[in-house]
Amino acid sequence: MKRLGSALLVTVLTCGMIVTPVLAEPSIDTLKKNKNEAQSEVNSLQKELTELMSKISKLEGDLIAKGQEITQAEEDLDAAQIKEEEQYEAMKLRIQYIYEEGTADYLTMFLEAKSFADFLNRQEYANEIHKQDREMLTSYQEVRDQVAELRDQLEEEKAELETLQAEYEEEKAAGESTLNQKKAQ
Repeated sequence: MKRLGSALLVTVLTCGMIVTPVLAEPSIDTLKKNKNEAQSEVNSLQKELTELMSKISKLEGDLIAKGQEITQAEEDLDAAQIKEEEQYEAMKLRIQYIYEEGTADYLTMFLEAKSFADFLNRQEYANEIHKQDREMLTSYQEVRDQVAELRDQLEEEKAELETLQAEYEEEKAAGESTLNQKKAQ
């Protein structure tokens, strides 16, 4: 029985050695491979981060440029509105004068002509006044159209600026997220 116990003990010890895993340190080749993989990933992430920072920088430049365009458009709009108001006031005065003086003055002016040459001079004068009135009205309409166009342009540029700001915030958030992830790694 002693023999059987010894044989059993030897068998158990032999089986135990076979089943027990050997925990050896990783080989140098494995370590070099892991290091190269990690370095490759770091290089890739640095490249991505550089590209992201470049995009953010470009977006910031676009935001500044668009802000300057909007400022200029606002100044142009203000100037056009002032010009429109001035022309409107001038037209009101002209209309008031025509209303107060009446159009009978033109008829009287022609009837009081002393000669045919005087009549032609008076007619030329009336035509010149009518021409100036027409130019004033045309100029006023052009300024009103310009104001409307500038207003539309300003609204469009503001919408573009909001879009750029949203893109900038999105890129910035993505960059910060990537940076935080890499710091954690």
